[in-house]
Amino acid sequence: MGEADGASPREQIIEACRRDNVDLFQEVLDGMKGKSKEDIARFFNNVVDTMGNYLLHICANYGSYDVMNELLDVEFLECDPLTRRDKETPLHSAVRYANERELELGEAMVKMLCEAGGDPRIRDTHGRKPADTCAPRAEGAKATLRQEEYILSEGLRKQDDEGEDAAGSASDSD
Repeated sequence: MGEADGASPREQIIEACRRDNVDLFQEVLDGMKGKSKEDIARFFNNVVDTMGNYLLHICANYGSYDVMNELLDVEFLECDPLTRRDKETPLHSAVRYANERELELGEAMVKMLCEAGGDPRIRDTHGRKPADTCAPRAEGAKATLRQEEYILSEGLRKQDDEGEDAAGSASDSD
């Protein structure tokens, strides 16, 4: 990849997600000044790494909570992109992080993704929803996912100030 100056915005944003580097994320975002919200979202929604992981997956895989939070503030960001290989959502990745690495950080990412509109009802290629993959130690994540699943299934989603479904981007009310 060489020096950061020579890296493309795509390479820089992937690196920001891997290293939880909010400054680098902001640098890439600042470089898009003058572009429409739709164009900015299109860029972030279409960046994938060589393994077919989208930016939210990368954040969840590396425990990059702060950059994930910044990403979720991008209007029109897709909260449920599916990985190329197993068709997993970022929620699946966050659960794996809670299972295998830092429990509290993984559970916090699960909660943040649910609050931003991540859908815990989506199944991967193996037929598993994120809650189905929770290890016994990740009861908090499982409870969050089950509660969000219930809310979505029963149509209990909170409405924002404009009366629209709040399941969209976390930053719809800038």
